[in-house]
Amino acid sequence: MGGLILCGHWHAKRQARRLAAKRDGMAPWAMIDGLVASGIAEPVAEFLWDAISPYYGEGDILPHPDDDLEKDASIDPEDIEDMIAEFFQLFSLPEATARSPETIPLPLSIASFARYLNSRHHQGQDKDALTDKRQRSPNPT
Repeated sequence: MGGLILCGHWHAKRQARRLAAKRDGMAPWAMIDGLVASGIAEPVAEFLWDAISPYYGEGDILPHPDDDLEKDASIDPEDIEDMIAEFFQLFSLPEATARSPETIPLPLSIASFARYLNSRHHQGQDKDALTDKRQRSPNPT
């Protein structure tokens, strides 16, 4: 059992060195600010950071918007699906169905995941605005 833990630690350190050599990472606040500056809603950017930050360790690896979530952050596709389900629940968005499936962009970078979540967030706001407008309009009798 100890060998597995040691191997996992070694792999994580190796991954951190590989990513550091490949690109400069960003501090969490800079990542969130950069996403917001690119048009991502602040609640979406904050949700995304909260969801992916555990995969970046305790500062061993700084994220970059171009990081591939699966390859660079080692996030399993099932975990990404869980993040999406949590996002939909948090923002009261309708879940995907067989008649209306979700199409997740691949490969999935932090930036493309942010754009995907942001588009769903805006769809939810558009639906809420339409519902509010319908509730406020007088009913012809």
